[in-house]
This record gives sequence, C-alpha cells and structure tokens, in this order.
Amino acid sequence: MSDAETATNALENLGLTEYEARCFVALSRLPHGTAKEISQVADIPRSRVYETMDRLQSKGLVELHQAEPRAYQSAPVDTALRTLRTQYESYLETAEQSLRRLEPAYRRTIQGVWAIDSHDQVTGRIVDLITDASDEIMLIVLDEEFLDAETFEALTEASDRDVRIYVGTTVEAVRDRIVTGDLDAELFETELIEWFAEMSGSPRIGRLLMVDRDPVLVSALHEQTLPGVPNETAAWSDGINHGFATFVERVFAYHLQQNINDLPTQTESTE
Repeated sequence: MSDAETATNALENLGLTEYEARCFVALSRLPHGTAKEISQVADIPRSRVYETMDRLQSKGLVELHQAEPRAYQSAPVDTALRTLRTQYESYLETAEQSLRRLEPAYRRTIQGVWAIDSHDQVTGRIVDLITDASDEIMLIVLDEEFLDAETFEALTEASDRDVRIYVGTTVEAVRDRIVTGDLDAELFETELIEWFAEMSGSPRIGRLLMVDRDPVLVSALHEQTLPGVPNETAAWSDGINHGFATFVERVFAYHLQQNINDLPTQTESTE
C-alpha cells in the first residue's frame, strides 16, 4: 500500500469522507491546485471537487485562493493534524458524556464467562479489573510485551492504594521492571508458570489475572496476523460462582499458596 493510500485510509478513519480524504491527500502532493488538477490526482469526478473542497475549507483543512480559475492549497501538515486531533477529541468527549448519561446507575451483574477478541480489549479489561481491586491482585505474565505501560501504571496505582500485588513470571525483563519500577509487588515463580512458559505453538497462555479472589481472566496468544500487533484473546468471569472461574481460582490459589509464605487465605483476603 502506498503512502497516499495509507494516508487516505487513516483520514477516513478520523472521520473524513472518502472524497474529502482523497482530495486532501491529492492536494498535499501539490503546491496548489485547481479543481481540474485535484480531480486528476485524486481520481474523482471534477463535478464533486468543488463541494468537497468547500467542506474541507469549512473544517480548516484547505485554503482557497480567489482567482479564476479558483485554486486551493492544503493547510500545513502540522496545522491539519492539530485540527483533526481537536475535532476527534471533541467527538470523543461528546460521546463519553452522552454514553455516561445513558448508562444505568445500577448495572445488574450477570454471572458468566465473557469472551474478548482483541489485544487492546484484553488489556482494557485487565486495567479495569486492576483499577477496581481493593485487596489483592494476582497476575501471571508470560510475555514481556504483556506488561505494557498501561497495565504497569494501573498496578502502580493499585500499589499506592495498599493493594497486595503478586506477579508471577519466568521472563527476566518482566522481573527487572517490577524490581526497578516504583511498584510494591512480590514476585514468584511456580511449576505451573514454568509449564505455561514452556508451551510452544499456537495458541498458548499469555496472561492470567485474579482480583480479590473473585474476577478471573485467562488470555491466549495466537499467531500474529498483523506485524507487531499481538493477537491475543481472553475469557474472563466476573464471579467465582461460575465453574470456569472456580477452577481457575482454586488452581491459582493452590500454586500461589505453595510458593508465597505470607499469602493470606481466601477468608482473610475477603475480610
């Protein structure tokens, strides 16, 4: 995919129409351009250029030179990106405010197992669970990239709330980050973690999380479909009354109890 195609797709994802994105990219490649020239470079009907350029001008992305024929030039890249970022953040803020007003004050918890199909969503759920922790966090990390900045920040904030944190791993980089970071957490390693770490092929275990001996999450790492983007899925349960969650909690707690001397019992952790 060419730079022009990549830029066009990105601009469409930011809210521009196809013609707006194609015209803006075309104009960015020219010092200035008439409707005819833009039409030729953008490969769109000339009759659609004028209305498209009017919309881009109203968005602050294009400047018009009143001449005959009319000529246009794109806003500088920095200006255009700043304008798009401001508009995007405004839309995001509006969506957030509206959705929060729509969300019921009381959401009934439905016991069950929930599936998550992307790495970003898995990380988001892990961060949410860690953020809600009030007593104890048990996290197993089997890959360096899974202790990302967002997760580490959530763990640090939990540590500041005096939440007990236990991190299990065989990955040296993860251990180093825990030790050198501003995070009060106890590291541990068990035969179960070693077994998980030795797994090969796809899928394999990525992360395991248990918060306050209640919600549990288990993620799986699959072969990448996009370079540099982890292909991670997960299952999580919002209560240990479900069989999946009960099994994970008992296995989790047993192996931790064998390796952490001061680990509280389930009764102690919920007092």
